[in-house]
Amino acid sequence: MKLNFFQKILLIVALLGLTFLYAQYERKKFYGKNDGAIDAPVLKELPDFQVNDIATGATIKSKDFASTSKGAFVHIWGTWCAPCEKEMPEFLSYATKVEPLGVKFLLVAVNDEEMKIKKFLTRFPNIPKNVTFAIDVENRVMDQLGTLKVPETFLFSSTGKHINKFIGPQDWMAESYVTRLNFWLNGENLEQRAVETH
Repeated sequence: MKLNFFQKILLIVALLGLTFLYAQYERKKFYGKNDGAIDAPVLKELPDFQVNDIATGATIKSKDFASTSKGAFVHIWGTWCAPCEKEMPEFLSYATKVEPLGVKFLLVAVNDEEMKIKKFLTRFPNIPKNVTFAIDVENRVMDQLGTLKVPETFLFSSTGKHINKFIGPQDWMAESYVTRLNFWLNGENLEQRAVETH
């Protein structure tokens, strides 16, 4: 039986429709029923954790750190991570650039050793005043933030609301990172704003 042009088009559309419906069926099986609701982000607020300041050895409590700023970045990294190493100079330059906005940075080294971190930091003699390097001795922060890889960066408001997540290394010197940060911190209805992911 030979199909004419119209029948061929109809058959292709039907196959595409069935493929789409099957994909939706499999997605619901895997992710569960959603009923059209928008998935809420897993991380809604800054977890309550403690890390050790590399410079002073003092304990830093995450909630206290965020509450003393207009916004707080929590950056997960490690000396063993090549992308982290490559990203660090730009990230520190970005911290300097946005310091007037009242933002602080907590750079938490995970699965790492204090001596290796201190050796790594000798490359950066002028660490910005709004940056604190810390080590997660208990290696719990990644789990609390719900992340599996580094580098990852999270932005929180002074009240601990999760504003943004940056997955992987970023082009921190792009002007858009300053513009968006200014908007996130100074825009209205900050507490109601949805989390963005990059």
